[in-house]
Amino acid sequence: MRAYVSIDFEGLPGIASIAGLSPRGSQYGRSEDIVTRIAKFVVEQLLGQGVERVIVADSHGSMTNIDYRKLPKGASVIQGYPRPLSMVTGINEGYDAVFFIGYHAAAGTTLGFLDHTYSGMTYHRILINDYPASEYLINALVAGKYNVPVALVAGDKALEKDVEKFTPWSVFVPLKKGYSRYSAIYDSIDEVCDRLKEGIKEAVRKVKHNEVKPLKIEIKEVIAELRDTIYADIVSFLPFVERLDAYTLKINLKDPEKILEALEAIALMCYGVHLLRERI
Repeated sequence: MRAYVSIDFEGLPGIASIAGLSPRGSQYGRSEDIVTRIAKFVVEQLLGQGVERVIVADSHGSMTNIDYRKLPKGASVIQGYPRPLSMVTGINEGYDAVFFIGYHAAAGTTLGFLDHTYSGMTYHRILINDYPASEYLINALVAGKYNVPVALVAGDKALEKDVEKFTPWSVFVPLKKGYSRYSAIYDSIDEVCDRLKEGIKEAVRKVKHNEVKPLKIEIKEVIAELRDTIYADIVSFLPFVERLDAYTLKINLKDPEKILEALEAIALMCYGVHLLRERI
């Protein structure tokens, strides 16, 4: 059994400030310690359940957050940004299941801690079939294209309803609960790890007994609401984009992999426009 683990930041315990999200932040060192400890723990639990190989995708920000030196034998790590398919790079290389750790709620989720979808600077909201899309949902659809089921999701409790709606076979482990966009409550890291241990055990059992399945839905419409009209001005040049109003784009793609590639490309373009605007 080969397991793919994608680890984000905002859904992890111990991270409750933007100061912990990037190397420029005063609390980033603490966040590095937390994500590395949890990554190591998840790998050890999977290997202990008979998984032969665990690939860990470092999936936040610059995607170089995990201290590679502390991962055990039996693990490989994907790091660096930008990269193909972002948080699920390499998911097409053959895995029995994917585990999403530290995941957060979609942009526009009430009381979701640091709620956003892929690029908070670029996207006000992303809708798939008129439903607010989270990174969990988009990544699960990409994994589903390659017949990789989501076995476990661990993160912000505000994400639980999405998991119940789209992959009810997945084990959900709450790691924190938001009180506002910038505040949350979470238990001690030892208690969090205890819950993760039980969740991973149950998730692996489900995989071995074929109680999980890939997420496959018909994608009828993808809408991206941007945060600035200048972003829409530039992005509307793309051939697969239809501009609906000053801020809103329709992305005329149906393949989850192509949709993710488009969302990443748009975010990178908007970041470039943001930097250019400061020099005009």
